[in-house]
Amino acid sequence: MTDTCRAFKTKLASLNISVQSIETLSHWCIFHRKSARALALVWSEELARAPPKQKLAYLYLASDIVQNARKKGTDWADAMVDLAPAACRDVAASGDDKNVERVRKVLRIWDERKVFGSAPVTTWLDGTDGAGSAAVASAKPSGRAPAETSVVAKKNKRDLVEVPALSGENAALAKLLVKMETAEREFNEATERFAADVKEDLLDEKVLDETSDPPGLLRALQSAESAIAAKRNAIETTSETLDGLEKKLRSALERVDALRQKQDQSVMSELTQMAVKCATLRMKASKKAAAFVAMQAASGAPVAPPPAVEKENNVANDDDTYLPEPVDFDAEDDDQYDPTDAPEEFDFGGKRQRTD
Repeated sequence: MTDTCRAFKTKLASLNISVQSIETLSHWCIFHRKSARALALVWSEELARAPPKQKLAYLYLASDIVQNARKKGTDWADAMVDLAPAACRDVAASGDDKNVERVRKVLRIWDERKVFGSAPVTTWLDGTDGAGSAAVASAKPSGRAPAETSVVAKKNKRDLVEVPALSGENAALAKLLVKMETAEREFNEATERFAADVKEDLLDEKVLDETSDPPGLLRALQSAESAIAAKRNAIETTSETLDGLEKKLRSALERVDALRQKQDQSVMSELTQMAVKCATLRMKASKKAAAFVAMQAASGAPVAPPPAVEKENNVANDDDTYLPEPVDFDAEDDDQYDPTDAPEEFDFGGKRQRTD
């Protein structure tokens, strides 16, 4: 596996359904479009291993890549066209009916924009791309879906919102955690390969005299040698990663202890007393202000309006000042990727045309 593919696997591990996460990785993939076929295979393999709640983000990533990469050539479209049908069925089968509809929406967009040319993308969920009728049943979850799938389907989509960007030591620690996860996965894969290819009797010199298939024996020994080297490399990488992570964790714990020492309980007690005193004075001031206003109203004196609030540049507000629309914090999906947001480079069927 090339360094680019390894880097892509690491990036996919932290992919989520937010716009920033998808578009950032999409730009990276388009930059490495010359490796599109190898990266597409990695994408397909990692999607198959991904937890159900992350699979839709993989599909949205592919959609963003193939649409934005068209002006650079057909590298990504050619690499994805054979892998996308099975991937779409996998994503659809990983969730509920809403998930299936999201996949169908992506397919409609691909069909309208001819992302894959004349390929019948709208029928991919029906298994008519040659994958067989068994795929039809898998495109939609059955009534007795696994417990994990049903739990994921009920989770709030806000759980997938991207974590705010970290900096300094925290960013380094986060990168090491992702690196450790990758190293652990590669170590498990190398261990499985070792168990399958390295047999004790294969390393006995007697096998040279007893074999009736020298070419087959040579291939078996080559596979065993490769599996041994892979496991050694995995162990070395894992050990190096864990050493670095352990140092960062110790440093993080030291910062935790230092921060705890700054949070003296006596300070908290003093702040509590100050808060109570401030609240008491505020309530008394409120009563006094109400009595003052009532007295002015009874005497017929005009009540002074509250002082005008000025802007930071000391310019008073006027009636023509623009007031922004209120933000609906309860709206869903505002921070999630919408596959229709991907730009179009051409005008298909009267649709909008990209001008930049």
